[in-house]
Amino acid sequence: MLSAFEAQLEQKLGQLDRHPQSPLVLLAERDAIAFLAGFLATQLRGVPLVLGNPQWRHREWQQVQGLLTCNLVWGQVRLNMSSKTSNAQTSNTKTHPPAGTIMIPTGGTSGRIRFAVHTWERLTASALGFRDHIQGQQTGQQINCYCTLPLFHVSGLMQVVRSLVTRGQLVFGSYKALQAGVLPAFEPEQFWISLVPTQLQRLLQNPRLIPWLQRFEGILLGGGPAWPGLLEMGRSQGLPLALTYGMTETASQVATLQPREFLAGNNSSGRVLPHSEIIIADASGCPVKPGEIGQLTIRGQSLMRGYYGEFEWDEPSLGELVTDDYGYFDEAGYLHILGRGSQMIISGGEKVFPSEVEAVLRESPGIEDVCVFGMADEDWGEVVVALYVPAGTELSEEIIMEGRSRLAHQLASYKHPKHWLATERIPRNSRGKLEQVQVQRLVSALRASKESAKYGDDE
Repeated sequence: MLSAFEAQLEQKLGQLDRHPQSPLVLLAERDAIAFLAGFLATQLRGVPLVLGNPQWRHREWQQVQGLLTCNLVWGQVRLNMSSKTSNAQTSNTKTHPPAGTIMIPTGGTSGRIRFAVHTWERLTASALGFRDHIQGQQTGQQINCYCTLPLFHVSGLMQVVRSLVTRGQLVFGSYKALQAGVLPAFEPEQFWISLVPTQLQRLLQNPRLIPWLQRFEGILLGGGPAWPGLLEMGRSQGLPLALTYGMTETASQVATLQPREFLAGNNSSGRVLPHSEIIIADASGCPVKPGEIGQLTIRGQSLMRGYYGEFEWDEPSLGELVTDDYGYFDEAGYLHILGRGSQMIISGGEKVFPSEVEAVLRESPGIEDVCVFGMADEDWGEVVVALYVPAGTELSEEIIMEGRSRLAHQLASYKHPKHWLATERIPRNSRGKLEQVQVQRLVSALRASKESAKYGDDE
């Protein structure tokens, strides 16, 4: 494997050295070794880099093509994204990314792809902040990573960066193989693995994998809210879970819960990492007291430069990022995330965070998967809607009755779904996040089908 990596690295370095001008490289490699060789080649030569998702299709590549033109393409791309001749975009210093720029895609699930502009220094700040946070008074210790997440995404990329900057070991693996019960040939005791909640849930369904997961130094859990039942299952099995909060724009996590804190009963997102600062403020921008809910603003060394095409390169760096997330700090300084403001439902003047309702419904044995959202309503402004996947052979009426019973004991009535929609599958990407555009299309189709059935019954 090492000789294959060295050969690919040498080949890519040669392509960069022979290029007539400073290129903009698009990297969309499926193979982990090919990706790593391309990534390191651009960093060694200080060449600006764009990360692409090899799974994008024609429409997504059209979006990317409308944003930028690349001189050199490595990997699987569905459109001709490259240009070997000089053009206005690559010759104009106001639009051509500076040396060392790393552009990481984000937002594709909402239908609009954007690129968060980072640099090696910003990614390094995130990696070292994580190391210092988990090691406490210890210094210089290596971070070893077992990576099964896609490398074009910040969650996979940062596992590479953490291993590199701390001189740790990096092992690539297949999540699909893990899910099938195929264990890799390495000892995980001093390694970290990153998973999203739906991935952890699937792995826990295979009893053979639990003793193996117990052996990790830590299991980073992020990319979406984890429901209480999943956390309790992980804790009962003694899994060293480390809940995290972060995003592409911050080069991964800015808050992380220590595994020992999780095993002691803490379900928060942990404390803020040393390279970052999180401010929670009310609607007027004033910081709130511990226990009070507000909107999160993030400052720190790993904060992105901005979104490509939405700022000028000669502008000052982004000082802070006002997020769409709401939450609070408890008295001990632990961060608790409630949900996104854009997804918050206002029903009859009351605020409802979908993740809170989803957490209760996921405890229902008749529901395999669920997502909650708001739907416009003339009387209430919005009403709560549950889109769910039945887990077994129960009738929809039985599943809904069970769900309503659980909600009645745990949440106020205004948070209860007024509409329930059953489906065979909720569209999610490889990291378990909702494909928002596909969800909207699915809901429209289900509602139309219901209306049609109702109209037919009336006749």
